Amino acid sequence: MKKIRRELKSQNVFYYIAAFSIIVILIITVLGSYLYRFYYRTIYTDFLVSNEEHLRWEMNRHENDIQIINDIVYQMGLAAEVTKFKLSEKPLAALQLEKHLFQYTTVSQFFRLLLYQYHEDDYLYSSTTSVDSDYFAEQGCVMERMDAQTVKEELSSESKELRVFPEQSVSGFWVQKYIGNSRIVLYMQAIPPKFQETLVFFVPDTYYDSLMINEAEDLRSDFILYDNEVIVSRESRETDHAALLELIKESGEQRQVKLDGEKYLLTVQQGDSGMLYCSLQDMDIFYDKIVTGQWGIIGMLIICAIPTALLLVVLSRKMALKVRKMNQLLDSQEETNYNLNSIENGIQMLVEANEQKEKENLQLKKTRFIRNFIRNDFKNQEEVLQESEKVSMEIKNSEYLTVLLGERSDSNENKAHTKMLEVIAQAAHLDGYGIHLVSSSQSLFVLFSESRDRIEETLGMLFSIGKDCYEEFVMSVSNYHKDLTEGSAAYLEADTAFDNRFLQDNNKIIRFEDVAFGDTVNVLPDSYLQKLRQALRSRDKAGVERAVEDICMRMTKKSPSLPMFRLLYNDIIHVLISEWKAESAGLESIYNVFTLSQCLTIQDFNDFLCEACSMIMKSRPEENVDRSRLVEEAVHYMEENFSRTELTMSALADYLHISSVTLAVEFKNKMGIRPSDYLANLRMEQARELLVTTNMLIREISLSVGYEDDHVFTRRFKKYTGKTPGQYREEHM
Repeated sequence: MKKIRRELKSQNVFYYIAAFSIIVILIITVLGSYLYRFYYRTIYTDFLVSNEEHLRWEMNRHENDIQIINDIVYQMGLAAEVTKFKLSEKPLAALQLEKHLFQYTTVSQFFRLLLYQYHEDDYLYSSTTSVDSDYFAEQGCVMERMDAQTVKEELSSESKELRVFPEQSVSGFWVQKYIGNSRIVLYMQAIPPKFQETLVFFVPDTYYDSLMINEAEDLRSDFILYDNEVIVSRESRETDHAALLELIKESGEQRQVKLDGEKYLLTVQQGDSGMLYCSLQDMDIFYDKIVTGQWGIIGMLIICAIPTALLLVVLSRKMALKVRKMNQLLDSQEETNYNLNSIENGIQMLVEANEQKEKENLQLKKTRFIRNFIRNDFKNQEEVLQESEKVSMEIKNSEYLTVLLGERSDSNENKAHTKMLEVIAQAAHLDGYGIHLVSSSQSLFVLFSESRDRIEETLGMLFSIGKDCYEEFVMSVSNYHKDLTEGSAAYLEADTAFDNRFLQDNNKIIRFEDVAFGDTVNVLPDSYLQKLRQALRSRDKAGVERAVEDICMRMTKKSPSLPMFRLLYNDIIHVLISEWKAESAGLESIYNVFTLSQCLTIQDFNDFLCEACSMIMKSRPEENVDRSRLVEEAVHYMEENFSRTELTMSALADYLHISSVTLAVEFKNKMGIRPSDYLANLRMEQARELLVTTNMLIREISLSVGYEDDHVFTRRFKKYTGKTPGQYREEHM
């Protein structure tokens, strides 16, 4: 054993084994550190995500209820027939208003009580009765943090913003009759467009108890803030609100903070209503999880270390034996047992053999270069020149063209290809190479030279070889190019010329410059592509097949040339790519410069389009429409753009990236009317306003609300109001 150790030391094998052992130990140490860091990051990420999701759930539910308030305010603004009256003048109108308020109160689980006030009246109205404003503020509803004068001022305020008053106790005989002794959050909102009416919403503390519920062991406190004030809070321990507001002002991101000497995770999110949602969770929750898990990692490392140590011993012995065997293979002297020099010499021989093999792979590198060149995989001309030098091709300051060969033969295929490569290699002042296109059963050559005469001479020799060696042979060539980044364009030119082989004389070279281009005007109107796009978005397989069939029939009737066919193909592919919703890795199966060369008939093209559309529909996830958000965006877009004459339901659906059917169904379910009727109502309401408040001509008003034809406008206005625009203006001026 000592003898073997001495021999190992003398040849450095022992040192290699020792170094290997140290590396393994380091790897285990690094692995342990990595596992700990990974576990730490994972737990911390889960900690962040759980707080974020907890807060997001609270925010989404509360924002949805705030949206209910906004919807009620907006709908009350449109219900002019039951509002804006004085009780002393129209006592019976109060009954209609109470019925109107009753429909909101009965379906809401957000607010307990809804009140309405017209600023010119002295009364507030609920779903069942009315109450004098002064009595309500002074005795009927006594607020903990608001005096009677403040309540009356807020009730008559014409502020356009939502007003929210912090959670507080409320008492008073009138309000106790409806909500009892309770703590409430008060919401007030003036009704547009004139803001002379106010809706008051009483939200009880029980709603926020259920919204912001937390387990005691979570050590989490939740807050809702509005206008730099804490509106509602549910706290696991008492918190300095002023200090919390300062922390939120410093940064709105999720981060660790120190408050009252304790570490917390602060999570802040802002809703569409302008409210801030804040959560504070004690960092001790996170630290406890880390401590629980780290002992498991330590135990796992110990378990791994023991078999690893045994494995090192076994491998060390095996390594010594393998070194001896390799010595015996490389050296005939039986006395040599652990000679690393012999192994090194053997490895050197392998390196030299590999270098020789590298030289023999030059043709493979040229093949790769030509393939990348025609695919435009290079960023610029400098990169093309750099790669050409690596494959020993001289193309600087050269013109070039692409040659596409179509051949059929039972033999001589490789012989002919080899002859062509020899001709190119032997030609003076010319360089190039050729590859087989397996996908299209063609061969492709690219020839580079500073002399067009030299290229033409070589083309003639290649054509002669092809005619001699193949039973059927077609050669097509592109135009001459100088820009080295136009390889793909040159290929497409050669391919276009090749596609005309049935229209040209195959006994001579088919040149792209001789191909005739057809008329490009009105071959495929946009309506055909729009029909295809709508079918894709609706995931209508039958509709897609009909749209593709219509496109192919249209192109067949117009009989475009093959180059025109390729341009139309690019327009259609653009539609398909714009509808692709999966990862970009699948795009090459739809759009590849070699794909069209395999479409020899219009039926091939039809099948290819149907297959691509099927892939797109599979890539599109099922529509999971956020109804409230969708309708909100549709309403907002119509309110902002109703004056545009080109605004249609199809255009609105395209803007929202959904189908027209989805828009109609979701809007009707949410608003109770069709989106087109809602747009018409917006336009008519604006027209009524302009007729009363301006001296604009009827034609001018028609254009300003989105109607080009004032006769159509007049007809629809009369249907909406029962009067012509002129009659309406006379009655209301």
